[in-house]
Amino acid sequence: MEVIKGYKNLNRKLPNPVVTLGNFDGVHLGHQAIFSRVIERAKEIQGTSLVYTFHPHPLSVLTQGGQFLHITTLAEKLNLIETAGIDVVICEPFTLEFSQLTAEEFVKNILCNHIGTKEIFVGEDYTFGSKRQGNIYFLTTLGKRLNFRVNIIESQIKDHIIVKSSKIRELIQMGEVEIAHRLLGREYSITGQIIKGKGRGIILGYPTANIKPNKALHPGVGVYAVWVKCDNKQFPGVMNIGYNPTFSGQELSLEVYIFDFNRDLYGKKIEISFVARIRKEKRFASPDELKAQIAEDVSAARKILGIN
Repeated sequence: MEVIKGYKNLNRKLPNPVVTLGNFDGVHLGHQAIFSRVIERAKEIQGTSLVYTFHPHPLSVLTQGGQFLHITTLAEKLNLIETAGIDVVICEPFTLEFSQLTAEEFVKNILCNHIGTKEIFVGEDYTFGSKRQGNIYFLTTLGKRLNFRVNIIESQIKDHIIVKSSKIRELIQMGEVEIAHRLLGREYSITGQIIKGKGRGIILGYPTANIKPNKALHPGVGVYAVWVKCDNKQFPGVMNIGYNPTFSGQELSLEVYIFDFNRDLYGKKIEISFVARIRKEKRFASPDELKAQIAEDVSAARKILGIN
């Protein structure tokens, strides 16, 4: 897959571009359905399947001072789009200046004149342009005038839930990682570098690796059954996200206990995939009570992960 940073760096004519537009944060089932149709149609007309997306996410630029919770980093998003089978991605640097483009300017100058779009596939709730003045009706009307075809893809529904990035973010924050998994089509994961912790896990008999995550969005406070990927190998584990109330902790920590694992991980990067939440975080009367609960958590995680 070819990745082009901004439409201005597309310096050649692509054969019959079939385009989809959007942020595609999470690359969930809805996005995957659109990509599938784009790829199928591009093959039918001997064309190029093309995703036009943005980085950073427009909301992180337009909501100045606020922190936007990405489901996927840019690298993760591009990897997932490539896995889907798309030919070309134009990743547009989103700025306040770019946000001032009207919907008509965007379609005429970029999609038609520069990219040469033949067909567009978008979701039924797609909006674009300054102040979101463009919608699917506007896009369809322009398509008839400027000679490109617009295809509207209905929203995907899974378990009676409309699949949307905003809903998935909400589910992850609530700790509902199993439902998020079904909407994403894969387990939600974070990557993190191992940093020094308090060392309490060793004292309790369950040494944990403390993680500095690569993105701000993580499951809500609680204990989770997880898979841990390190050096291209996968290991089972249990992860705690919380404030360590038994020890009167004040700072949020993300720490994972990897089963039957005794290697030094300090400084390494690992990937954590969340399978299921085991329980909420709670305060225990003593370290011994916490130790007993951890043993139960490990047993529960082994059962969830299907290991002895």
